[in-house]
Amino acid sequence: MRNNINGDFSIVEKISELKPGAFININWNNKKLMLPYSLRKDYISFTDKKWDWRYQFNKEGSPDINNPSLYELLPSGEIKTHFCETEENKPNL
Repeated sequence: MRNNINGDFSIVEKISELKPGAFININWNNKKLMLPYSLRKDYISFTDKKWDWRYQFNKEGSPDINNPSLYELLPSGEIKTHFCETEENKPNL
């Protein structure tokens, strides 16, 4: 995740630091997605209206960053859910 402050793309270390203009880059299933941050009341969303990456809030009211969801919005209006797992930090070999 990165914040875009006047063209300065700073890495977001904590999800609480997200600002309007932020975006997320996702490499998944041979697809490269760059989704802008969309302000939502009930969850944190990054969407381009075809793909929607979400972090739901847990019982304590903080985002559950370990269990994101990816939704594909199909031309028919159907929504396809892709279940995701976060990848543990791996050393670069």
